[in-house]
Amino acid sequence: MYPIVSFSTMPKTKYKPDVIKNYVSEILKGNGVPARKAEITSNVLVEADMRGIFSHGVNSLDLMVIRSIKDGGTDPNAALEDKTRNKRFPIRHFDAQGALAHPAAIEIVDLVKELARQYGFGKVYVFNTNHFGAAAIYSERICAEKDLAGRVTCTTPAIVKPYGGKRNRLGTNLISWSIPYHKGIITIDMATTIHATSGILKTLVEGTKFPFPVYDKNGKETTNSARFNNLDDFLEKGSMIPLGGLGKGEADAGYKGTGLSLLIELDSVIGGGFSSYINPLIHDKRRRIKQAFEAWRIDTLFPQEEALEHISRTISDIRDKQGRTMLLPGEKEAKQRKRSLREGIPYTSRQIERLEKLGKEVGLGKIIF
Repeated sequence: MYPIVSFSTMPKTKYKPDVIKNYVSEILKGNGVPARKAEITSNVLVEADMRGIFSHGVNSLDLMVIRSIKDGGTDPNAALEDKTRNKRFPIRHFDAQGALAHPAAIEIVDLVKELARQYGFGKVYVFNTNHFGAAAIYSERICAEKDLAGRVTCTTPAIVKPYGGKRNRLGTNLISWSIPYHKGIITIDMATTIHATSGILKTLVEGTKFPFPVYDKNGKETTNSARFNNLDDFLEKGSMIPLGGLGKGEADAGYKGTGLSLLIELDSVIGGGFSSYINPLIHDKRRRIKQAFEAWRIDTLFPQEEALEHISRTISDIRDKQGRTMLLPGEKEAKQRKRSLREGIPYTSRQIERLEKLGKEVGLGKIIF
């Protein structure tokens, strides 16, 4: 679950989701992305914004998508290639060949659901791929019909010093886990650091204070973005803090985040081969990463409706007498999504300026809200 970072001092204007989707889609098509892939990608990016996960929405369009296309890291026309050695098992391996990751991930989600429904469990590994935005969108898509639970993991470029380490080697390697119940879907979507890197990147681009600590070049905790000259300076000299890693001595439990990140990366090795250092400053083919998608049926002990009843009763028991302040994982994002659909997505002027700059490059005018 991503914390919703609020830049309350910045004026915001609300835009209808469809207006932003259409604008983003046109930007993508102007950068060589086929129409259907552009539509899927814009839907995924704006879906993140509707949930309040602005670090993984259209703000990542310039940094993570367009730049990668221009530098050769993303091939808009590439297709997934099945590399599975033995199809007797409900596990598949795909070489993404540098494809645009958002539509590729949607395709993989549909496949892993088919495998789980046939075998009871399904897993699909994807290697040689790119950043796909907010992982919760995919794990929740697995659960959409409430017959399956789902989990998604993803590696990232090296921006984390392992616990006790000297140099950045691990990524913020993320995990999103979703389980359905009668009233919705419970989702925990989290990096293995105290926050996803994209939240820091957004702050550096917009020139605001870090919403949480990072390590500077001397390994000191800081929330002062002025410690870094620009985005590339942070990627070269800074470091994200592993989950549990705030504090000193015995109070530093960064081994927890490091261990989880390491296991996600080792699992990606099973699914796609040797994993080496990935420089976060590059956006060409050397930046490509790995992902894994899992789905399993919830009706292997109880019938589906009874399984949902057991899950729902357990959730009610956990929430009983806790008060309104307790939010289930993913509930804050779900509420924000409803608000965005009803009132529009609140964007700051800087967010819109960045988007319109990309639009201008492909001949688009200003966004009309």
